[in-house]
This record gives sequence, C-alpha cells and structure tokens, in this order.
Amino acid sequence: MNYASESATGVSPLGLVIRLYENIIGDLGKAVIAVRDGDIEKRTAHLQHALLLLAHLHNALDMTNGGDPARLLEKFYSIARARVVEAQLKQSGKLLEELIADFLSIREAWAEIEKQSITIASGEPAAPTNPGSWVA
Repeated sequence: MNYASESATGVSPLGLVIRLYENIIGDLGKAVIAVRDGDIEKRTAHLQHALLLLAHLHNALDMTNGGDPARLLEKFYSIARARVVEAQLKQSGKLLEELIADFLSIREAWAEIEKQSITIASGEPAAPTNPGSWVA
C-alpha cells in the first residue's frame, strides 16, 4: 500500500489506520485458509505481511502525547505480534481466528472514531468516545 498516494486521494489518517486493520484482518484470514490447506509458504507470507503492518501501526503510536490509548494500543500490538508468532509455530487457525475477532472489534472502534470526527468537523454534536474501553 502506498500511504502517500492514499493520503493524496483524500483518505484521512484515521482512514489509513482502518485500512491497515483491514489488511491485517485479510492477511490473517488468508493465513487461516493456508493453515487449513497445509500451505506453509502462503501461511508464512501472509503472517509476515501482517507482522509488517503491525510494526507500522506500532511505530506510528505517539507515546509522548497519546496517553492511555497509545499505551493500550502498544500493549495490544505487542500481544498480537506474539499471538501471530505462536499461531505460526503451532500452525493454529483457531488462534488466528481469535486474533481476527480482536482486530475486527478494534477496527470498528476506529471506524466509530472516524465517523465522530467527521461529525464534529461538520459541526454536528457527537457522543463522546472512550477509546480505552475497546482494548483488553
């Protein structure tokens, strides 16, 4: 994914984060299929790509100004990375499916935050969001 061209096409920074989550979810889903098919090469490629995207998300965290949400996301990304490695070692589609569910949940929270930021930018009132409530 070319993030500069995505940004140039009008995708917001939150939209880019959401797309990263969607790509990770897609990679994990493809890895589940590869586990079921016994395709080690595809499983490894998809999991390596998911790990690369996780590293991008982790490196983009603003630990100085991000407060509790940044710390919670840092913890989530570290746990997610460890679970991807564990799933690879155990060849476990079940672990990957659980991780997909976690990413889907947080992706939805990001989508809600993006929706609220658009609402706020348009001048309409929005309900407050507690981003710390969606990270375990």
